[in-house]
Amino acid sequence: MSEQKSRLVEAAQSQARLIEAIARFDKVYNSNYPYGARQATINQIKDAHSQYSGFGETGEFTLSTRENNQIVFLLSHRHYDLDNPKSVPWDSGLAEPMRLALSGKSGTIIGVDYRGTTVLAAYEPVAELNLGIVAKIDLSEIRAPFIKAAFISGLLAIVIIVLGVGLFFKITDPLLKGLYDTVAKLEKALAEVKTLRGILPICSFCKKIRDDDDSWHQIEMYVKERSDADFSHGICPACLKQHYPEEYEAIQCEKVAPDTSKQTT
Repeated sequence: MSEQKSRLVEAAQSQARLIEAIARFDKVYNSNYPYGARQATINQIKDAHSQYSGFGETGEFTLSTRENNQIVFLLSHRHYDLDNPKSVPWDSGLAEPMRLALSGKSGTIIGVDYRGTTVLAAYEPVAELNLGIVAKIDLSEIRAPFIKAAFISGLLAIVIIVLGVGLFFKITDPLLKGLYDTVAKLEKALAEVKTLRGILPICSFCKKIRDDDDSWHQIEMYVKERSDADFSHGICPACLKQHYPEEYEAIQCEKVAPDTSKQTT
């Protein structure tokens, strides 16, 4: 925006100084022109302007004078009423930059031109002829490259986000599947496990276990009902010796007896 302002100011000021130089020349050397030196200068400017199409897509110069509380445009327009520019009432909201130029002011403004379009304009008075000149360009043209760049950047960001999300799911899906499988296996294992915890009250003699209802149960039945464990019954050597001494002695003798089948004569 600053660069465009500088270009417009330079253009408006250079054109104003050029017109003033022509006006001073015509005042000296074209005093005999049928409509006077002032008209000679304006005619030369119109002729030069007819060969000029403007700058950019919407940029143009406008030259005006004030007559009977009207802003009268002296050059053909690039937009709107073209070769027959209509005057604009001085008190209207239109042609704001030109109103400032005809008031003898110089500078830049974002305002409404003769069409009612918002423009960035540089305005400059032409003192020799009591005219005003404006170099202006539509604000939409200045903003267009930035809007386009923002759109492209936004589109690129969306593409990158979509690709990132796709890559994220591609990488994490196998990990999540493995995690879900592991969790499922653990849940299944936990469902199959029954654990006995705490202190179990057990009889010192018969080894029965007391439950929460104060009932006594054989230890194998108590454990079987509260876990997935099962029992197979046998007899330990100590009990075998105590309760079945003869069988115990026979078993011991079998263990210590020599194996005669392996002896040779």
